[in-house]
Amino acid sequence: MRIPTRLRGYLRLLADPDELPLFRETPPLGAGSGQPDNRDPGMSEALYAMLCTLNAKLDMILSMHSREQIENDFPVPMDIIEISGAGVRFTTPTPVPVERHVETVIVLSRFPLRMAGAVGRILRQENHDDQAVYALDFTRIRERDLEHIVQFVFQSQRDDLRGNKWD
Repeated sequence: MRIPTRLRGYLRLLADPDELPLFRETPPLGAGSGQPDNRDPGMSEALYAMLCTLNAKLDMILSMHSREQIENDFPVPMDIIEISGAGVRFTTPTPVPVERHVETVIVLSRFPLRMAGAVGRILRQENHDDQAVYALDFTRIRERDLEHIVQFVFQSQRDDLRGNKWD
């Protein structure tokens, strides 16, 4: 299922379709579902809340730094206009050859920073309103990244249905 969207992404051209991907997002530390509360029994709630806030701010600073690194590694910016678990449709100011294999990083949310990476092939180029729109089909994607994209699609559909309920 493909949905319209406005996401940011980045891509790089691959010399070989079997080239190893550069992007590898690791899950945040402590992101397990059954993570125990590691508070010292004598720690006050106020101190614990302050440390959690400080941790969130440090995560935000680190994510900004990693976004700068991604922009350096993936020099072609993308404006994604449709997304699904199978691929994306996007525009870019830089021409991309059809049938070319690329690696892409999709920014699903900025805070908390959630990204997904995939290797794919440019299937076609269409022209809409004097702008090139490319169709990218994913050929290799890690299960965790695919799950992030599918969750994003389903959440967007739920939000749209809830919004239409009140129209």
